[in-house]
Amino acid sequence: MARLVSDTDQAIIRTLQQDARMSYAEVSRATGIPESTVRRRMDRLQERGVIQFAMLADPSRLGYDLRVMIGLKVELNQVEQIAETLRGMKEVEFAAFLTGNFDIMIQIVVRSQEALVRFLTRRLARVPGIRSVDTFLMPYIIKPTTEWILPEVRQPATDDDLEEEDAEPGEGDEDMPPPRRSPLRPRQRRAVR
Repeated sequence: MARLVSDTDQAIIRTLQQDARMSYAEVSRATGIPESTVRRRMDRLQERGVIQFAMLADPSRLGYDLRVMIGLKVELNQVEQIAETLRGMKEVEFAAFLTGNFDIMIQIVVRSQEALVRFLTRRLARVPGIRSVDTFLMPYIIKPTTEWILPEVRQPATDDDLEEEDAEPGEGDEDMPPPRRSPLRPRQRRAVR
C-alpha cells in the first residue's frame, strides 16, 4: 500500500508538479503554507523518497525522433540478468517487469528507423534469455508520464500536521498567512475571562 501523505504534503507536491523550479517562497505563496513548513515538508518528502527532482530532456527536440515500446518474453530464471543489462542501455528510458502477455516492457528512444534496427539486431538480440520481441512504434504521445498530477484526495491529519499547526511561526513566516487548519481537527476554544 502506498504511503499516505497529508493534505499539506499533497498541496506542495501538486504545486511542484506544475513547476518544479519554484522556490520555497513561491510554493508558500501559491499554497498559503508558511515557507518554513514548505521547506521542512519538502526535505522530509525527499528523504522518504516520495518526491525526487530531475531534469528531463525532450528526446524529439534533441533529434531522437522515434519512441518505441518493446514487449519482451524472457526466460524467467534470467530476469535479473536481463534487467541489469537493460538498465545499462542508454536507449532504454523505461523498463518494467509485467504480468500478462509480456514479461518485460521497455521504452526506448532512438534517432531513426536505422538506429531502431541496429538496437534490435545488434544490442537486444544479443541479450541471453530473451525469447521474443514485439515492437510498437509510438508516432504520437497522447499524455506523457510527466503530466501526471497528484489527484486531490483528503487524507487524515498526521502527527506532523498537528505539530506544525501548534508550532511558532518560523523565520521569514511573519508575512505569510497562518497555516490552514486540518478539517479533521476541531478548533480549540479559549475560555473568556
